[in-house]
Amino acid sequence: MSMGWGDPPVWSDAVVVSNEAAGSGLRAITLEVPPSTVEAHGVGGQYVSLTGTADEKAGFYAIASPPGAPQFEFLIKETDANGHLTGAKAGAPLQCSEVSGKGYQTAAHFGGDAASTDYDGFACMNVLFAAAGSGIAPIRSTIESGICLDLPKPATLYYGARDAAAIAYADKFQRWKVDFNVDVRPCYSRATVPGGYSGYVQDAIKAAGVDVPRNTGACVCGPKEMYEAVKALLTDAGVYDARVLSNF
Repeated sequence: MSMGWGDPPVWSDAVVVSNEAAGSGLRAITLEVPPSTVEAHGVGGQYVSLTGTADEKAGFYAIASPPGAPQFEFLIKETDANGHLTGAKAGAPLQCSEVSGKGYQTAAHFGGDAASTDYDGFACMNVLFAAAGSGIAPIRSTIESGICLDLPKPATLYYGARDAAAIAYADKFQRWKVDFNVDVRPCYSRATVPGGYSGYVQDAIKAAGVDVPRNTGACVCGPKEMYEAVKALLTDAGVYDARVLSNF
């Protein structure tokens, strides 16, 4: 059962399996959580609350592993307030809430039935992902859930970071292309790097243009300004407003 925004969290015991550097200021943390919590993760983009003890302030963190994975993986930005998580060693006990959030409702908006009911017969045949910083976590979960496997051409992920050192999951990019039909286009806001776009995610999307906007859907996660800019750009190009999805 998933937790809603207004519900108080029901805590369960979790254990840190691993905690590794995943990019500048980012930690990749894997947790062992109860089977019932694993089973409740059904959609990429969902999240949980994590804390060290009931006395510490909890934070919301998107699940980075795909639905069905036996453990929960997270990509957590290091801050002054979450050192009890980002500094936790393997074997450390944590508290994990029930799974929360609607996630990316791609089945409802990108699926075949959606074209005939809500989108004037325009099937979703082109998928874009837009992420910045640790916002890549719920996007990774969605990509690895396999939603792009039946697309006629690869989906495109625009992934924004300060520079190459701040990119997480670079070791997965080739696998995402081969196994999940997704091409990755890094976008560096403060660096010029071969193979990457120099600028923000929204600028890279604008420069590339949006193919067949009436047949396009998007999943977006990042700072508010980036989300709003990407949504405005896509809808102005002709993408249906309801097909630009957030995970909140």
